[in-house]
Amino acid sequence: MKYRDVASVVALSLCVGSAVAQAQYYYNSPPPAGPYPPPPAVLYLPPDAGPYFRLGVGPSFFDDGLLTKFGGPVSSEVDYKTGLAAAAAFGWAFNQNVALDFETGFIGAKINNVSGFSSDNSSLYNVPFLVNVTLSLPIPRTNLIPYIGAGVGGADVVFDTDGFSDGVTTVTGSENDVVIAGQIFAGLRFRLSQNMSLDVGYKYFATADPSFSYPPAPNFPVGFRGVRTHSFLFAFVWKF
Repeated sequence: MKYRDVASVVALSLCVGSAVAQAQYYYNSPPPAGPYPPPPAVLYLPPDAGPYFRLGVGPSFFDDGLLTKFGGPVSSEVDYKTGLAAAAAFGWAFNQNVALDFETGFIGAKINNVSGFSSDNSSLYNVPFLVNVTLSLPIPRTNLIPYIGAGVGGADVVFDTDGFSDGVTTVTGSENDVVIAGQIFAGLRFRLSQNMSLDVGYKYFATADPSFSYPPAPNFPVGFRGVRTHSFLFAFVWKF
């Protein structure tokens, strides 16, 4: 899936979620005319509305990548080891079907091999900052809640290496770049109580292409194709 495809799905989900959420709040009916002052209008929240916190962790599998710059343009395949994904989000459920949250966390992996290059303890990891819309559909008379969603925002991408070399030039240390990022996800939540749930979900995360600047030259560029990852997260959700 290309990054622009992710962006299209994210934009559509944000629009649908926003439209549905706007229709969920309602006020009490106006009181009948009488000699007494009418009570103030009260905003009633739909069932299951309110703030929540989500925390998840699980393995992440990176699609094969590409080293695109090392001093100048290159094209070398990058093989990643199995990585780790962790996510924390704080948001607001408008009702039992629509929620909006802000998510950050970690998605990273060590580099296993780069064609034509030596790599000593090199890693590429991302710290995302995303706004998500989640659409849920509780199954009646059960504690099961399937959900899908999408998010858009950015990621702080870090390349960290003890020695990455083409045999002539070696770069070491950590450099970062902030790029556009997006994700789509789906899963199944199991409600333990009115306020607590466990869920298992799949997340596809993608970023634009990061570029890093290293010594020995003031602007020695090292660039990668944006990551495409498949993560399986086990999460705990707590509603306040």
